[in-house]
Amino acid sequence: MKELGAISGKLQREIELLRKLNDALLILEVHGLGRDSELNVSQEAVDNSRKFIMEFCERLSSVLKQETSSIDLIPLIQHFKSGSKPIEDWIEDLEKLVKDLQDNKITDDDDVTIIEDILSLLDDQFTEDLRRLYLR
Repeated sequence: MKELGAISGKLQREIELLRKLNDALLILEVHGLGRDSELNVSQEAVDNSRKFIMEFCERLSSVLKQETSSIDLIPLIQHFKSGSKPIEDWIEDLEKLVKDLQDNKITDDDDVTIIEDILSLLDDQFTEDLRRLYLR
């Protein structure tokens, strides 16, 4: 029963991270299209979204470089390592994305693609954990 509770808690954290990253990306895309006022997106929401994605990418990059460790990112890191894209390329992409966000640049298609790729990997991890929960 403990394991079931642990998996359930992990699923909750993963779904929350997916939701926050999706929301932040959507806000940055709306801002990039110049449609803030039409969709009632405040500058504070844009700043918070930029900061959230930047901090997540910095943390992820640090773990990929093995400068720090993070238990909650271990499964995601496994997806990075098992993929066809080399870790060094991921690190380079994350660093570019962080720099663009720090410079308050509106995210370009490459930046959006990086975030979408990360979301896809997170979604894959969530799906695997969900299957594990239901196979019990």
